[in-house]
Amino acid sequence: MKEAMAKVFLVIWCIILQLELLKTTYVKMDNQIHNLIDCSRKNLTTMPDVLRNSTTDLNLQGNLLYVVPAWSFKKSRILKSIDLSYNRLKVIERGAFEGLVKLSILNLRSNLLTSKLLNVNIFQGLISLHELVLQNNQFYDNYTFFQTVISRVKSLVMLKMDLSRPYKIDKCLCNLSNLQDLEILGLPGQSYSNDFFQNLKCLKIETLMLDSVLSLAQNTFISFPNLKTLGIAIHTARARYDVISSIFNSLKIFKGRNMTEISITGNPHRNGFVLGHPHFAVLEKICLQKLNLVDDSILGVKFNPFLRYGLKENCLKELNLSNNLLFDSKDRYVFAFCAFKHLKIIRIPREVVKDNRVKDLPKMMYLTRFAFQKH
Repeated sequence: MKEAMAKVFLVIWCIILQLELLKTTYVKMDNQIHNLIDCSRKNLTTMPDVLRNSTTDLNLQGNLLYVVPAWSFKKSRILKSIDLSYNRLKVIERGAFEGLVKLSILNLRSNLLTSKLLNVNIFQGLISLHELVLQNNQFYDNYTFFQTVISRVKSLVMLKMDLSRPYKIDKCLCNLSNLQDLEILGLPGQSYSNDFFQNLKCLKIETLMLDSVLSLAQNTFISFPNLKTLGIAIHTARARYDVISSIFNSLKIFKGRNMTEISITGNPHRNGFVLGHPHFAVLEKICLQKLNLVDDSILGVKFNPFLRYGLKENCLKELNLSNNLLFDSKDRYVFAFCAFKHLKIIRIPREVVKDNRVKDLPKMMYLTRFAFQKH
């Protein structure tokens, strides 16, 4: 009798644990109901048995998972999104994603995955997969094989991956004829040139994000004739002193082009980069709609060159200068912004500070940012 009661108690206890893990949310997006199960940050060490036939989105981010077993998601064949980021995954068994023909987003960022333990057909059958996130893993043991595995997912539109020298983009990625959005994390910091990207001429990449940048060669973007959006995140700890110069030299390739957005973030050096600096003249020759210069140690605004840019024919609609140090008269640079006839959104530091560009200012804090609409 006691043994039977113990078994009943164990079953009840397991049900309680499952209910504790299971947090289901129903969200309406794009006129469709999304059934989200959130098991993030639960310290799970094995895959939980919580899926339902109606589950469309599964969040397992931030657990302690080591392996994704075969047929892990067989209870819900309509899954559209799986987030396995920030776990300790080393093994994804063959058939782990079997039957997930509707899966469109798979996030495997920040795990311990290696090319050695990656099955060449691991993504086979994911015929609807549009977004694949693989950054911050350990595929550097064989980048060539790693890219071969990715090249089999022909439905991909967005790819986020690691890649560092001496490796470069392999021509096998030409199989990804739908790929438009590419984000690369170079570990632990990367200097880029066209040699790195030349095999991408076969694709029509419209969005490119480069993370952990040390410097850029002048020919870096030659292989991107269709590029509309460019993001450059500087590696703040290891960035070269001339990183800003190298970036603006590489942007000269976009002269006369229409572009949606350029972002340059994280320059740690207070090396004279100011609005109105000769580098800034490069942007005047691009029909650019949105410019983000955030955390770039911008030291000031030279009124006349910036005003000249505004008075010229330009396409700028949004300007973000958040988290910078501006040394000048606030009335002067706000007046200069008024010269941009298409500018609708501006984000600038709330105040200006006393000009002290020569000396380093370790105690100075970045200024509060604010945004306002120009009508």
